[in-house]
Amino acid sequence: MAQLWKLVLLCGLLAGTSTSLLDIRGNDVLRKLISGLERGLGTFDSTVEIIFQNLKTELESRCLNDVVEETQQTENLLEGLISRIFQVVNRLTGVRIRNVQVPDITFEATSENSADVKIPITADVTMSLPLLGEIVNLDLNVDLQTSVSIETDAETGDSRVVVGECPNNPESISLTVLHRRTGLLSDVVDFGVNLARQLVSSVVQHELCPRIRELLESLDTECIKKLIGEPQVTTQHEI
Repeated sequence: MAQLWKLVLLCGLLAGTSTSLLDIRGNDVLRKLISGLERGLGTFDSTVEIIFQNLKTELESRCLNDVVEETQQTENLLEGLISRIFQVVNRLTGVRIRNVQVPDITFEATSENSADVKIPITADVTMSLPLLGEIVNLDLNVDLQTSVSIETDAETGDSRVVVGECPNNPESISLTVLHRRTGLLSDVVDFGVNLARQLVSSVVQHELCPRIRELLESLDTECIKKLIGEPQVTTQHEI
């Protein structure tokens, strides 16, 4: 009977009569996510804030050195922060995003007092499709990009850290289908991919980018100068 019900649903999708079921599922997932983002995902799990504060402390302590040397600890803390955020997303939406990795964090100097900041993120996404009982596994790649600079007030001579925009283009989020099952309709797979893209895009815009901005703005100008390093065309400073 279960297999017959799945067959009826699949036939309905082919005829376009059950597409609304997917739409309802997608809208429900995004509604729950947006509601959580508006409250702040840190309110659902205090560990998010603890890891974030530890990340701040880690960067601040390293800036006490004359040269900010590369270390795995920063990447580990950032991976832990993002993983914990996606755990909250899973609790809210049922979409599982795990095995988060941050290969490196780079500051590419564009001038003496400014740099482009790039944070590549990879992860595995698992989505359970409504009623069909099927699972879509996706490989996620997304690059967080922003800029940081030091600006000096012409009148007072005071310097301050300025963080640029963190562009959020859903099309820049790469999602690759893994282990595609024979017979799984392309419309169903496309639904999973598009929903995952919207979900990740919302988390980037409302949670990850603001965290990166707050993190950079919490550092003093001397620390930012050390992170920027020398403006060389072919050189990137990793932290």
